[in-house]
Amino acid sequence: MSRLGRYWLFFVIVAVGLALSWGQVGRKTDRVLRDEPVVYLVNEPDCRPLLAPCAALAGDRALVLGPAARGLAVRQTGFTADDIVSAEAIFLSLSGQEIARRPLHMDAAVWESGDIPKSAAMLRIRIRGARETSVADFPL
Repeated sequence: MSRLGRYWLFFVIVAVGLALSWGQVGRKTDRVLRDEPVVYLVNEPDCRPLLAPCAALAGDRALVLGPAARGLAVRQTGFTADDIVSAEAIFLSLSGQEIARRPLHMDAAVWESGDIPKSAAMLRIRIRGARETSVADFPL
């Protein structure tokens, strides 16, 4: 086999391996999303929750985030209290690294995030329900 043929064979083997592995990733992702569906809520344009309340919406549900005495306040609509398993606030840096994670106490009408870490650039609110998980990302 010529030198060019060996290179060609090597790249064909690598390409087939990559195609097969990405196929497996796609099937696993499909299975995970089927078993644990996720609903992503979309922010209003020009959302600045540190200055004024803004909402993230998706079909039949919404989260409103705005300034509070200590941190940020979260109000929800469209979620039934019996359907919510847990809710948490996740503070992220500019690079997407998790800085802090705090549970939101669901016994109150307004959930508070607590103090905001100085290097936080985004706040992710994750609500786990009995049937699906809802996620909203708010810029800080």
